[in-house]
Amino acid sequence: MIYDQPIFRIMGDCALNIEFGDESSIPLNFKILALDDVILKCPPKGLIETNPQVRSLGIVFDPLVVSISFITDYVNDLLNSQSEVVSLASRRLIIPALYNDPWSRECAEAFGVQHNMDYIAEFNGLTKEEIVITHTSSDYWVTGVGFVPGAFMSYAMEPDKQIGAPLYRTPRTWTHERLLNFGGLVSTIYPLRVPGGGQLFGRTPLDIFDADTKNTAFEGNPILARAGDRHRYVSITREEYDEIREKVEAGKYEYKIEDGIFDCEGYRQWLEEIGHPSEKVDPTSDRFWSKGHV
Repeated sequence: MIYDQPIFRIMGDCALNIEFGDESSIPLNFKILALDDVILKCPPKGLIETNPQVRSLGIVFDPLVVSISFITDYVNDLLNSQSEVVSLASRRLIIPALYNDPWSRECAEAFGVQHNMDYIAEFNGLTKEEIVITHTSSDYWVTGVGFVPGAFMSYAMEPDKQIGAPLYRTPRTWTHERLLNFGGLVSTIYPLRVPGGGQLFGRTPLDIFDADTKNTAFEGNPILARAGDRHRYVSITREEYDEIREKVEAGKYEYKIEDGIFDCEGYRQWLEEIGHPSEKVDPTSDRFWSKGHV
């Protein structure tokens, strides 16, 4: 559900988390991103950073400069003056991906579990080929960035393309970088070699975290994804993967990024027209675990 009034949660003496609901909702995220944009354009004294996510906005501030009561009043004033979000600045990124890749299979074999692509297909009642078709048939809206440098959360923007699979209860101790994975309904990419419990199903040759910012796509920021981006995946062959990877490593690959304005109001109206439910069930919920899946 979406709350009638946001809930302000104090996170220690220098942070505040503002929750707007308890569901994974792209339209709800529009409101959070719009609020974040206003705060960043007119930051209060003592603001350190903001962290927009799918259903909440985190605010970090210097308690020696500004009080939490001031930050709370400041945000409430913005909320009271905020109207329905009509549009947002949004980039569209094209992400090539090698699906059903050998590195995902290697991870599954190393940790003694079923090949993730097989499991994802089984869980969603689709073939592996249909998983690829479905994943490449919808833009994915990035609701937030975090967890490890460069990681992000994104959701399929077309309701009938929403597929996923539950996270492992016990995560792997390592995962190859740049592997595509599902964690519930979230589609994301591991930016680094890190532990993780996502179900793996492909690998992109693109860097989504580049500490050296050798490619112009990063523009001085080592993190590629931004909240409010739209990602579109394109299936490629192993030969294409190797060619693109070579260019990326040399800093010569031209990332396909289009700047634009997204019609939030039009998207909301479209969801209403197709009868999109207000609440989505996440595969990590107890209702899915009760089915006996790993």
